[in-house]
Amino acid sequence: MQLLSPAYAIFLLLGVLPVLIHLHGRRRAEIRKLPTLLLLKASNRRVAQRTKFRHILLLLLRMLLLMAIPFLLARPFAETDSDLPVQVSQTQRAVLIFDDSLSMMYQPAGDLKLGSTILLERGRKLATRIIDALPQGAEAALILGSRTAEAPVGQLTSDRTRLYSAISALRPSYRPSDLPSAFKRATQILSTQRGGLRRIYVIGDTSAHSLDGSLQPPAETEVSLVDVRDGKSLPNCAVVDLRAEPATSMGPRAVRVMAELGNFGDEPRRELQVTLLVDGQAVAKGLVDLAPRGQAIKRFIHILQPTPSPTQSPGQTEAQVAPSAGLHHLAVRLSPDALEADNERHLRVDVQAVLRVLVLDGDPRNLRRDDEAYYLETALRPSERDDSPLQLSTRSLDEGLGSLSEFDAVVLLNAKAQELSRRGIERGLSEYVRGGGGLMIGLGDNVEVEAYNRVLAELLPQPLAVVKTAGSLPSHPASEGESSTQGPGEHLGQLDRRHPLLQPFLTGRASESLLSATFARYLLLQPTPRSQGETTVLLSFESGAPALVERTVGRGRVLLFTSTLDRDWNDLPIQPAFLPLVQQVVRHLSRAPLQKAETETLIGQTRDIKLQAGDTRVEVTLPSGKTRLFERLQGRKLLSFTETREPGFYRVATAGDTGVLKARPSEHFAVNLDAAESDLQLAPASRLAALQRPLLQNDVSPSGKNPKRKVELWHALGWLLLVLLLGEALLLRQK
Repeated sequence: MQLLSPAYAIFLLLGVLPVLIHLHGRRRAEIRKLPTLLLLKASNRRVAQRTKFRHILLLLLRMLLLMAIPFLLARPFAETDSDLPVQVSQTQRAVLIFDDSLSMMYQPAGDLKLGSTILLERGRKLATRIIDALPQGAEAALILGSRTAEAPVGQLTSDRTRLYSAISALRPSYRPSDLPSAFKRATQILSTQRGGLRRIYVIGDTSAHSLDGSLQPPAETEVSLVDVRDGKSLPNCAVVDLRAEPATSMGPRAVRVMAELGNFGDEPRRELQVTLLVDGQAVAKGLVDLAPRGQAIKRFIHILQPTPSPTQSPGQTEAQVAPSAGLHHLAVRLSPDALEADNERHLRVDVQAVLRVLVLDGDPRNLRRDDEAYYLETALRPSERDDSPLQLSTRSLDEGLGSLSEFDAVVLLNAKAQELSRRGIERGLSEYVRGGGGLMIGLGDNVEVEAYNRVLAELLPQPLAVVKTAGSLPSHPASEGESSTQGPGEHLGQLDRRHPLLQPFLTGRASESLLSATFARYLLLQPTPRSQGETTVLLSFESGAPALVERTVGRGRVLLFTSTLDRDWNDLPIQPAFLPLVQQVVRHLSRAPLQKAETETLIGQTRDIKLQAGDTRVEVTLPSGKTRLFERLQGRKLLSFTETREPGFYRVATAGDTGVLKARPSEHFAVNLDAAESDLQLAPASRLAALQRPLLQNDVSPSGKNPKRKVELWHALGWLLLVLLLGEALLLRQK
């Protein structure tokens, strides 16, 4: 044992002061025997013995009390073997890289060294001890070792209070580790000061995934790894991947959920419980066995129920009200273990929505195959199953427009402009589109260019020009007075590869089928100046003339197909690409595209939220229930959301001119953990040694002895002092 302030030790002599006072205060009166008191002497002998013992004990307490006060001021300490690097006590400039990644949430079982707290708590104690051990005047900085983390103390400072406060404020995060970036930042901080010894202390779990081969120690800087796990094995199980695919044999709303589970320990796991949750409710459970360092896939099949429409009345059934987008939050959860954060993984799944489509037939025929809407109806409903995702209604112009609010998309086929104007159909279509509906216009022999441009001026993406005859189909020879200017016909030549509607036609047979369609006639469009990107050409002919044009009108969309949607002007309806093209068009107009596998969003990654025309505010609800509000978004098409700090399901709501926030299910998304953080296997000893070169080993000092650390004893002496004071008070109360 040693003393930090040995000068106070001389005051230990005060311990004899109570003895001197006692001796000085002894009675000196002459003792005389009184006969009247001799009878009481025998009875008082036992009481006198107890009193004498109490006085002796009180004397000892006072001696210890006076000796404890200077001993406490001397601040005694003991030295024990230290697990800190030997070089901590040397003069230096230091940067502490504290790993606050997901793996530091690991909570080992009760252990004499690690205890039962999470690894981050032990890391904070070690970081505090490193700051304590730095010599007086040494400068240090504190940065974090997780991805995209901010530095608590980003500059070298000798202010110990600031460093202690930053360490005590450290909290675990769900972010993955990113030590290479942390090393670069530490090197930049140390480079601001020239001269002197520079060191980097990495306080973490020294897992192999964080100390991979890409991590190289900076030049002219010593690196020391401070292991919070003390070299112990940290077994763990996790859900490393989650996928879902349609289970068509069970119906259109059935999904097959596949969870990939991993065992990152050296012992097998038997009958590990796995739970499937849908929208927060447990719907299925199962057991799985995992071999040491092995993986397994657990499969579930579940029939998802469509989400009821917000307008559904309490008395209405599902069959009476069309379901909405049918978005569901799926999750798979494992039974708890030492790292619970990675025991659950999330997935966003859409039930195929039932879309209601209205076809306005401008040229109905008695013969079914000659009807304008025949090929379109066949493509939209290739089967007559009751659970078909499309509900199709066909009307002639004589039946009127009726209410369009119940339809997700409207297709207008080869209609006469005079009929549209006489029945007021063009006004109803304009109101429907501006309110958010989708309209597709197909042309034909009933189209008069000037009348169309006048009646549908508010809806047409571009004004019509003239009909161009490019050839004649084999089954439809050219009429008298018409000439074929380009041989047998024209083909499609250009596709907008960035547009989501055409994604299925970029490669393969679908692309070949679409480009092989022959067009004998189509309408040319008048050139117009670009109106701030509102008009987009999706398909073009080989000559460059537009074939499919899109325009945004209000909150809705209009698609113009410059040829017919039957076989009158082309043979596209008998091509294999016609069915997926028409279904893609309808779903695009309905804002319900066919869902493809969504790219997984991980913690810390940016998520792009698509905005619609008129959106002014966006509110994102985090899995914890907290919300983030973004305003003044007029004219923007994307919102880059960067606060993906929690795993779980994020919900998006938008507001337009009315200011009322409404849920946007199509933009909800799930965020998951980086599966690499689940593997806490210790890095090989060779890797640890390579990173710490040219430092000396942590466990041996230059003199060949183990490094020491101080254990201050004055805290215990303070408690002892309080106990002595309490004991003296109790003895004085006795009489």
